[in-house]
Amino acid sequence: MHCFGLSSGINAEYGQITDIYINLDSPVFLDAVAGDERSYKPELFTLAITRLTNAAIKSSYEIAAIAEFAKKVKEKYDEKQAMDLDFEDAPDEFRDPLMSTMMRQPVRLPSGVIMDKPIIERHLLNSSTDPFNRQHLTADMLIPETELKEKIDAWIKEKLGK
Repeated sequence: MHCFGLSSGINAEYGQITDIYINLDSPVFLDAVAGDERSYKPELFTLAITRLTNAAIKSSYEIAAIAEFAKKVKEKYDEKQAMDLDFEDAPDEFRDPLMSTMMRQPVRLPSGVIMDKPIIERHLLNSSTDPFNRQHLTADMLIPETELKEKIDAWIKEKLGK
């Protein structure tokens, strides 16, 4: 059986993937999905909901849960975008070198480069290498930059206080 170009096997996989989103609905996971600048797009959730509905892959309750999850992620994403716009004038040392976004959890890589922890952790899901020198890298090798984090937090507090 084909529906929207999806075979029944792919429909099952599609359903399983959406189960993951439903079951991992938590503030931490919402932040991770909304912050994934390489692959998060609100329209993908709309497309998924349409396919799930039209192919009758999920119950109306499960589809509502996915729609609610998508809504919460979109809200987090919009908040993050607004914050990034507010901080466009941030000093370069506060910006992640890969994504050029404001760092919230700066960590030092063994190569000496400082990155935002969520960004390097996403990179490590695909490759266990330092993106700057391709040397072996694991999450336990990341060193928190507490002094820089304090400077960033102080700058944000001052910026928001104005």
